[in-house]
Amino acid sequence: MAYRMLKTMLFSSIFVLALGCWGNVGTAMAEGPSFDCSKASGSIEELICKDEELSSLDHKLAGVYAEAIKIATNEHPPVLKAEQRGWIKGRNDCWKSKNPRNCTASAYRLRIAELQARYRLVPANGPIWYFCNDNPRNEVVVTFFETDPPTLEAERGDQVSLMYLQQSGSGSKYQGRNESFWEHQGDATIVWRYGSPEMICSKRPSAVQLASKVGAADSPLSLADLPVVDMERVDPAEYKAASDFAASGNAPLDIVLKIVGAFQGSTQHIIQENEAKEAPSVSRITVLRDGLMDDSVRGVRWDIALEKSTENVWKIMEVRRSWRCWRGEKTNMFTSKLCP
Repeated sequence: MAYRMLKTMLFSSIFVLALGCWGNVGTAMAEGPSFDCSKASGSIEELICKDEELSSLDHKLAGVYAEAIKIATNEHPPVLKAEQRGWIKGRNDCWKSKNPRNCTASAYRLRIAELQARYRLVPANGPIWYFCNDNPRNEVVVTFFETDPPTLEAERGDQVSLMYLQQSGSGSKYQGRNESFWEHQGDATIVWRYGSPEMICSKRPSAVQLASKVGAADSPLSLADLPVVDMERVDPAEYKAASDFAASGNAPLDIVLKIVGAFQGSTQHIIQENEAKEAPSVSRITVLRDGLMDDSVRGVRWDIALEKSTENVWKIMEVRRSWRCWRGEKTNMFTSKLCP
């Protein structure tokens, strides 16, 4: 949920859930840990330095964390660094376990899977919508991730739970901190919050499928023609790197692509209008994106104004942004309001 929606994250470093289930890790490549073993502190860090497999897992986690921290730069409030410090403390508590090595290995594997899922660093299947207890408003949105162990992220309202695949006699059973998801023969049994009654949930068409059905009947407007209710003005601090890039003498379109970042979706339109055909000094560029890989935000519109300085260098004058949502009452327009 890298976009605008700030959600209550019910998952954390839940490595206690599967210490036994995922304890046996395969042979790893010889690779040292990410920290200096000459400064190892405590029995668990010493164990990691002596164990080839644990060293490799530590090295892998360092790489995954580095990828995640790049994506988490714009998180408000910033929580990833604090969470990682808490996770390290929990990992070091594995000395209390009957099998410290298996405890440590499980902690690493679950943390790696958690970061890969939360920050979308691995392939995903979803989102898939489920409505529960025959009530279309009682909705749970689920996305599955190709992690090891496999994970899913379930969203209900403004709450999100990360769950790990558990060993099960039939069907696919996932367990989170206080939530569970058990899919069997097409339906899912979901428990949300500890002690809550089970909900019987059925799949419904995804938002993409629903949009396709509506489009077939209603001939929807093109992205450029969708109404814009309002737009937020983006803080220049958010695109400082692009401003520095512009100061190096780059072209307007290249500067804009630096602002909006890599595209992950189904459709992208870019419209550029210059105030003159030859040697323009003002350029306005609109970037329209749709079908985003996000379970809340369907699309985003960027309106960016640039002006050429007397030094013949383009400068970013203003950046505005608005969103199109998958769900809610206003799915066919752009707005600055949070998506449900």
